[in-house]
Amino acid sequence: MLLAELREQVVRVGMNALELGIVHGTAGNMSIRDAESGLIAISPSGMPYAAVTAEDVVVLDDQGKIQDSCRKPSSETPLHTMIYRQRPHVGAIVHTHSHFSTVVSTIRDALPPILTEITLVLGAGVPVTRYGLTGTSDLGESVLEVLDHRGLAVILRNHGLIAFGKDFAEALMVAEIVEEAAKVYVHALAANGGREPYLVPEDLIPEMRERFLASYGQPTARSGGPDGESCRRHTGKFPWLPI
Repeated sequence: MLLAELREQVVRVGMNALELGIVHGTAGNMSIRDAESGLIAISPSGMPYAAVTAEDVVVLDDQGKIQDSCRKPSSETPLHTMIYRQRPHVGAIVHTHSHFSTVVSTIRDALPPILTEITLVLGAGVPVTRYGLTGTSDLGESVLEVLDHRGLAVILRNHGLIAFGKDFAEALMVAEIVEEAAKVYVHALAANGGREPYLVPEDLIPEMRERFLASYGQPTARSGGPDGESCRRHTGKFPWLPI
């Protein structure tokens, strides 16, 4: 089976997103790009997440031509392939219909820097697209119009959220961070009578992010772990994050 491991990853990330409550039914879609071949494994169209197997996941090229599968690919395939063609830093895409991100998409042109966490990972905010026609290249164009060349998330007008990473772990983490920030923002607006809540000062964000990226995490390795073995650690930097 072509790209067997990546197809299994598509199944697992779909179930993870379902458990997190950021997708429901058959809404949303996921894909990952093979670094060697450039081929893409993408979720099938119209199938409940719990029913999808690795064989159902579709393998196609970045023009949308199917290379292996008996299923139809996601209806948002033009969105995924367009992003992969235009943004080399993207290795995986998680598109959700996250509730609070979608609420923000109906009332604002961006999710502002409401939480420290989102500013450290995504900067001063997450842009909201114009309305893009679903299932067509117009949706992809609406994303690329606002997606920075190292951007990691975009909120889709009246639709949902799309998050990126070098792999599914990162893309799903970004989707969770954005949804949590959107939830806090919507609740803050309600608690504040619709008035804009206090935000993270934008002039502080570049310095905050630089310090975070330089210091967060652990050294790459150190001795003295269990049984005298070296501990494998995060590098303390996130090379996939823009700065």
